[in-house]
Amino acid sequence: MPQNDSEHGVVEAVPGAGAPGATASQCLPPAAAAPAGAAQPAAEDSLGALKSIAEVGSLFVALSFVGGWSFMASYYQSFGLNSSELDFSVPATAAFAVHMLRHSGWPLLLAGALFAGLALFYGKLGAARRTWAGVCIAILIFAVAAAGSLRGRALASEDMFDTSRRLPNVGFVSKAAAQQPDCLAKGTTDCKLLLHAKGAYYFFEPIPGAASASAHGRNIKLYIVLESEISQTQVVRGVE
Repeated sequence: MPQNDSEHGVVEAVPGAGAPGATASQCLPPAAAAPAGAAQPAAEDSLGALKSIAEVGSLFVALSFVGGWSFMASYYQSFGLNSSELDFSVPATAAFAVHMLRHSGWPLLLAGALFAGLALFYGKLGAARRTWAGVCIAILIFAVAAAGSLRGRALASEDMFDTSRRLPNVGFVSKAAAQQPDCLAKGTTDCKLLLHAKGAYYFFEPIPGAASASAHGRNIKLYIVLESEISQTQVVRGVE
């Protein structure tokens, strides 16, 4: 007799209870098997979701770093500084990226258009899906880098003038007998503090706002003074 999924048990009859030598067959209910196959797809779905989240997070970190680094490099290079020598941390670089994207929103619009187009034609791309996804990511990286560079250069051009309120004014009391500029020799607060990093102050004398129409192309003198040479610092920040 063909076997099925039901389990059969053979029980011998007690002599005298029925026909001699007769046996009784009793169907037993099938054992409740654990749904092992259902647990595996659930685990795979969870791993797939975590993988997708990790890929999106990695892409966001990469774009933030590229945008922030481009912004920072362009900004400080306008003042004659090499940003690779300043040892900015990744969180600080990402903060520059947030500032850049807040004022230059076109990379976000481009990202939305690229991903919308990729999602629309995703089913028709077939085996070329990964290639097109890589092309879209490469375009987006170059766009974010270009936006950061343009924004950094534009802000640097504005901050070179004394009419800009982004950079604070600064004055020092030097331990040595400094001759210039006045903010270091006399403690006046007519210099702009560009950066305080790596145990040094980076500052310059801004271009007067009245000369802004004819001052483009003018060189900026950037001063670097170590903290050990300063006994007192006065920082004045304007209210925007």
